Amino acid sequence: MPLILCFTVIASVSVGVLAAYATVIGILHAFGRTAQTETVPQRPRLVLVPTQNHASGD
Repeated sequence: MPLILCFTVIASVSVGVLAAYATVIGILHAFGRTAQTETVPQRPRLVLVPTQNHASGD
């Protein structure tokens, strides 16, 4: 009897953890990058080019 109870507890916790993981991954895939990139317009990257000099405190 204790072996069956221990197996049942381990199995139910494992199924619960896997279900929670699958739910979070599903939500991230559904509302992740595609939703963010559609609403935010693409902006150019701000990088220093050879004609721009970084201002120093010297």
